[in-house]
Amino acid sequence: MEIKKGGLTLGVLCYVVWGILPAYWNLLGGVNSLLILCFRIVFSLVFTIAMLLISGRMRVFLQTIKDKAAMRYLIPASVLITLSWGLFIWAVNNEHILDTSLAYYINPLVSFLFGIIIFKEKSTKLQLAAVALAFTGMLISVIAYGSFPFISLSLALLFAAYGVMKKKAGADPLSGIAIESLIMIPFTLVFVIMFMADDISAASITELLLLIGGGALTAIPLAMYARAVNELPYLVIGFLQYICPSMSLVYGLMRGETLSGPRIVSFMFVGPALIIFSIALIISHKKSKTAVINT
Repeated sequence: MEIKKGGLTLGVLCYVVWGILPAYWNLLGGVNSLLILCFRIVFSLVFTIAMLLISGRMRVFLQTIKDKAAMRYLIPASVLITLSWGLFIWAVNNEHILDTSLAYYINPLVSFLFGIIIFKEKSTKLQLAAVALAFTGMLISVIAYGSFPFISLSLALLFAAYGVMKKKAGADPLSGIAIESLIMIPFTLVFVIMFMADDISAASITELLLLIGGGALTAIPLAMYARAVNELPYLVIGFLQYICPSMSLVYGLMRGETLSGPRIVSFMFVGPALIIFSIALIISHKKSKTAVINT
């Protein structure tokens, strides 16, 4: 598959936007994390619906809602992405940025593991070795330091499980995120009215604008990702996804977070695991291209 310049630009941009999200949520450090989550759900729906209307894809959105097979998976997907967003926002605003960085380094390996277990995808020994190496680091961290990487593994598992639901749903990406937000809207509004009214009234105009902007920062990179994924080989997408956790790692260190013993061990194992995993992807990609040429 040819690498299109426009697709590559959008792919890089979407991961850069996701990479600056920790800094963005830190601007709302004085706001209740649950309120940030509620605003993100509401305004991600507003912006995705607007983008569907602008792109003339509302028919796809309505067809997806009527698709019982797709909705069977989009409903649990909405719960998983809400939990993922909530945990991510809380972690960032409670000085756990390095843990979120580790989570998104681990995520490709967890997704790969789910692919083998759930979708019966083929794997190579090199890929399995990469996964084993990463989780060896987790195990050593637990045994040696008694520190379980709860945030990192929870985020990685939640997002990987979300990916499974999305793959099974097979829905249009933009319509999918709009539906997921729509599903959570009733619970969100009830929660806000019952428990968050005082927090909203206490928020400044700047904070309210930033809360609304969180919806745009959810919808816009998703749209860029949807196009990039269609214009780039998935191998390239696989490499681009390391932009986001790398930016988070640098940002976390700049904010004064430290690489403690458990974190150092985890990163020491996950780093080489990702290198091995990437090499395995390149070898697999080259073999598949050779097979196509020879047929």
